[in-house]
This record gives sequence, structure tokens and C-alpha cells, in this order.
Amino acid sequence: MRLALTLPCDSPMEPISYTTPIPYVIIGGLRIIEHWLIRLINEATVALNVEQIHIRRNKLLISELGVPFNIEYSSNADAYVNPCIIPYTSNVKMVVRHINNNESVTCGDHYLIKVKNSDETINDCSIEFIKGPWDIIKHNNTLLSETIKILAGIISLRDDVMLYESEVSGDVKFNTSGGPVLVVKSSINAPVYIKGPALIGPGTVLSPFTYIREGTVAYMEDKLSGEIKNTVIDCCTFKEHYGYLGDSYVGKWVNFGAGTTVSNLKNTLSTVKFMGTNTGMVKLGPIIGDWVKTGINTGIMTGKAIGSGSHVYGLVTIDTPPFTIYNGELIAFNREKVHEVILRTTHSSEEAEYALRIYDLTLSLRSNVKVGEYKLP
Repeated sequence: MRLALTLPCDSPMEPISYTTPIPYVIIGGLRIIEHWLIRLINEATVALNVEQIHIRRNKLLISELGVPFNIEYSSNADAYVNPCIIPYTSNVKMVVRHINNNESVTCGDHYLIKVKNSDETINDCSIEFIKGPWDIIKHNNTLLSETIKILAGIISLRDDVMLYESEVSGDVKFNTSGGPVLVVKSSINAPVYIKGPALIGPGTVLSPFTYIREGTVAYMEDKLSGEIKNTVIDCCTFKEHYGYLGDSYVGKWVNFGAGTTVSNLKNTLSTVKFMGTNTGMVKLGPIIGDWVKTGINTGIMTGKAIGSGSHVYGLVTIDTPPFTIYNGELIAFNREKVHEVILRTTHSSEEAEYALRIYDLTLSLRSNVKVGEYKLP
């Protein structure tokens, strides 16, 4: 069987989707495509039709674990699947069953499965799908526990604490009462406390006095300290100082200034709205795009969207469009400055050129924001 994760998601996924195709979004420890790959080993080939830059920008953690998988970069498939389906094993099995029955599936106006040459379409809303970035946080913890156990079985690890080619120095406390802990090719510098489920991915460094709480995913090449809880952190992000990060999603190449802290709970204890949508969740931190930087002692209010390439200072009380500077008011970056800053941050001309492409694609989101420069007082 060959299935392709190429149907339109049909769910608003900003600000993550400005830079990252949905199959490469991280939930429950892995990119969405990786979940399908590990749950369909020896059963199916997963196809994905994306540009080469996305393949380079979104390395797969399962490659570092030596997990065998069948992936094909193509649009040819026997069935087409919505990548926003939450990849619990139960959902994957339902999708495969529908495909084997030659049934296309919708949920209301959303296509979940399109089977090639199928004449039958049924409505089945029992297959859960991501309705917005908040659902990543909602399902992250439970899916993470399931996924770590699947990975452990594939690479023949049996313990609740699994250190795969990792270095641990001194007194590290592991608490697996809520789920397992998997540390892959990483460095932990004591004293550190880690409560599962948690996944610390390749090339990540945990500094002394890091407090990792349940649901934390440090995907790859991150440098972390302070307190982190139920948060997904993509590649190459730096949070090397004190501060709290909870119930949040963080993109690539993000830098948190010392003391940056986010809110994930309103004082009224009411449900959180994200970009105008009531999420139904009481706890939700910010959703942060790629290349974002925060100043020292920055505070980000509950459920804010921080657009790609933004720089934020002080108390952030609004959603920030991509490539803007916020310090009580918004200023838009000029194009030349974007290239300069991203090149300096990533040391990659390809990444800087990609940032310019995203800058151009998101111009309309800054149409009412004055272009200028921000200087610290």
C-alpha cells in the first residue's frame, strides 16, 4: 500500500504553517510523517510531495535512531490522507481499514481520506484531527507516551528511562510515574530533573538546574535550561537561561532571552482563545514561529501567536505578525534587515533566503504596520 499525506489540512495552523508543511509539524515527540512511518513499518509506503528545502529543514529524528521506514517523495499513491489526522495508533488503524475497504472518508466539509478510484465516500468523525495548533498541545502528552513505547520496541529498549547514546553527568533525577523518558544522543549536565513522558532528541544539551516536566519534547539540537512543561520545541532553539515555558509550541532557531516567561493560565481560569478561536482549553501558552527572539525578562501572555521572525520585548499582550518588532507597539522589519539577522542567527544563506521568501509571502499581514528600526532606550 502507498498512502500520501497530501490532502489539504483545512485547519488554521498559523503561525507554524508559515514556514513548516503540516506533515513536518511535531506532535507527541515526532513529526507527523514519522508517526505514520513507525506505525506502518512493513505495511505501507508513506509518500510526501514537498520541496527539497523542506526535506533539508525538517530532519527526521527516527533516522538518528536507525529506525527502518519506507518514505517516498512523490504525489503518487493508492490513497491520500489528511496530515492533520492525529496519528494515534488507533486512528492510523482506522485509516488503513477504510483504505482496505476502498472507502473515502469525510468529516463534515473536511476530507480525511481519498482512496484512488473509490466510488464510495462515507462520513466518519470518529477519526480525530487537529483543528488548530492548540490541539497539538492538547494531545501532545498522551501521544508522546504511546510513541516512546513504540520507538522503544523498535530499537529494543525496555526500561522506563532509556538513554540512547547519551551522556549524563552527575545527579540526574528521573520520574517516570506519568510516562517513560527517552534521551537520544544528547548531553545532560546535572543537576537536572526530568519527569516523563519526555523526549530529548539528538544533539540537545540540558544545562544544570534544568527542570523538564511531563510532555516536554526537545526535538533536535536544542540548548535548554529553566522550567519546561508540555511544550514542543523544534530544532536549533536556545533557551539557556531561567524562565518558564509551558503548554507551548516553539519553532526552529528561536532564542529566548534570560528570564523569558510565558503564561499558560488566565487569572479568571476561563478557556483560552487563540487568534480569535475559543480553544476550549484552560491551559495554553504561546505558539511561536521560526526565528523568533525574545528580550531579557520578556513575558508572553496566555495563548498568543508569535509570528515567524518576530522580536518581542517586555510584556507581550497581542498576537505579533511575522517579521515585526513588539515593545508595546508594532514595527515591521525592512527586507534587507531580515536577511542580515537570519544569516547571523543560523549561519546559513539558504535559511536566510528562505526567510526572505516567507517575508514576501506574509507582506499582507503587515500592511498596517509601519516599517522602521527599533532601538533599545
